[in-house]
Amino acid sequence: MRTHRCGLSLSVIVCLLIVAHPVPAQQIPPGYDLLTDARVSGALLVNSRPGSGGATALMKQSLSEVRPYFGQLRLLGALGDKYDQRLEVLFTATVRGSMVQGLGVATTEPGRGTVDYAFDSPQTIAQTLPVLLGLAGSAGQDPTRGLNWQARTFPDDSGQIELPDGWQIAFAQKGMVSAAGPHGEIERGVASPVMSRAGAARLGAMARQLPMPVLDPTDPVSALAGVWTYGAALSSQAGRPAPRITQVREATQVGIPMPGLSQAAYVDFEFERGGGMYRALALAIIGAMGPDGQWLFYQTYVAAPSQSFAQNLPVLVRIWNSALTARHVVQERLNHALANLRQAGEIWQQTTQTRQRSIERSHADWTEAFRGTRVIQDTRTGDRADVDLHYARDIVRTLNKREPDRYREVPLRDLIH
Repeated sequence: MRTHRCGLSLSVIVCLLIVAHPVPAQQIPPGYDLLTDARVSGALLVNSRPGSGGATALMKQSLSEVRPYFGQLRLLGALGDKYDQRLEVLFTATVRGSMVQGLGVATTEPGRGTVDYAFDSPQTIAQTLPVLLGLAGSAGQDPTRGLNWQARTFPDDSGQIELPDGWQIAFAQKGMVSAAGPHGEIERGVASPVMSRAGAARLGAMARQLPMPVLDPTDPVSALAGVWTYGAALSSQAGRPAPRITQVREATQVGIPMPGLSQAAYVDFEFERGGGMYRALALAIIGAMGPDGQWLFYQTYVAAPSQSFAQNLPVLVRIWNSALTARHVVQERLNHALANLRQAGEIWQQTTQTRQRSIERSHADWTEAFRGTRVIQDTRTGDRADVDLHYARDIVRTLNKREPDRYREVPLRDLIH
């Protein structure tokens, strides 16, 4: 296992650990038990052992033991307490050839340590995680258990999100949503138009009229900071408490599977708002720059008061994973974004003829990634069908083995005229 440490304690959230190559055999490791429940899919791999070390050392040792069971294991982040008595890791892996997502929890007490790995398919893990963790008698450690969860439809009918009692949707529009409750707050899928410095320089004095920040898309952290600074200025002008980022604890780049999106990172940071200190975990994504210097910034984040962030994170992550966008919103989202951007585009309409096409294609890439499907077409009959985005290429390749060049992928950006 090759581990990338970021020079901070393991109480930070995102420190990607890149693991290794797939292992053919997936036998249950010695000393571990695999628990299931007929009520849900997924499983829980558990181990308990004597010892007096901390949770970090226990998790490190356990990962080396379970590596033969989890193929293509990739750790996405780690969160531990300052006493090193509990450490949680988010991970993806393959089990018997199928992709899974899960949560590993290492806990220690005097003379004993326990490790639980709850895992299920990416589509159902958010719903089954509480039951899976409960199989090991750890219900008291799982703050998502015992809450009254309900699926709430967005007020504009553009999607839904699962929220516990006490939470309210504050804003929802075209698949974007923000909500808050006793465990913290979430803002999901919000896109912000941004102009590069070079693009603003070409516009000269007209750049001051742009309803967007002026930033270069150098990296997700600086983009996040710049967009938040711009938003804070707007909040101050409106007489609302303005958030101010005080510390970026850690940031870890992640891969992007789609064209039109250039960089992405999980960012663990703290901010001050109205005299209170908050901690947040964000997924920050930078879109590709258009020929006019404009680009798009996407963010999803969860936040809570700093002192209760670690305790509330499992609840926030479950809310994050539960959000869904309605199918009919895909085209509406594109049209709405273009309408907003057109207000800024009128300023430099005479200086570029390609701006609108570039924005449409950029939004199409993001919409396709957000929807998770791609169109494939039978070139002989013209028939089209939606398939899973990640398997579209393989499906076309398989179909064309029987009839070469008959089928092709049709990215959403190619459907825009």
